[in-house]
Amino acid sequence: MKNYILINKENYKSKYGEISSSIVEEKKSKFISYIFNISDDKQALEYIDIVKKENKDARHVVYIYSYLNNNVLNIKFSDDGEPKGTGTKAIYELLTKEGITNILIVIVRYFGGILLGAGLLSRTYLNSARESILLCDKKEIFKFVEKEYTFKYHMLDKIKNIINKNFKDDIIILDINYTDIISINLKIKSDKVTEFEELIKEFKL
Repeated sequence: MKNYILINKENYKSKYGEISSSIVEEKKSKFISYIFNISDDKQALEYIDIVKKENKDARHVVYIYSYLNNNVLNIKFSDDGEPKGTGTKAIYELLTKEGITNILIVIVRYFGGILLGAGLLSRTYLNSARESILLCDKKEIFKFVEKEYTFKYHMLDKIKNIINKNFKDDIIILDINYTDIISINLKIKSDKVTEFEELIKEFKL
């Protein structure tokens, strides 16, 4: 499954370092959502702390975040006292379906005095997150793998030409070791490995 990050569109004015935000109102309750780019727990918790400090009068500060670490997806969330399953469950399902990661969504709720009920509450949190997501652009995250290949000396220029011509943004040469043969270590986009190996199969030892 492909994974995507969200990036902010031009001319967005950030308040807390977020890349987008939106406001949804339902029966006098106000739901303000903020989306942040993150890569680890530390970043996420710092942003959450900032939003909480700036919204001390809010009834709830709900959040969910996810990030990739060595191709392992880490997800954490808090419904901050809302009824179980009403805050982040539907948002989690949306992020999973869309393959969106490396983001933090914080939703601040100012209670309007009218109880919404579990179904409407869940939909409102989801709509709040969705509104902010729609204000962003999606960009695919490419997974790289490291591979090692060996060749005879006179094949090196041919290999480099193949990489420069067909895989300029897909393959990174990490290092080349010269012994009685040439050993080349590459970082390759995972979806390009088969194509690359097909082109170099006659050159490999």
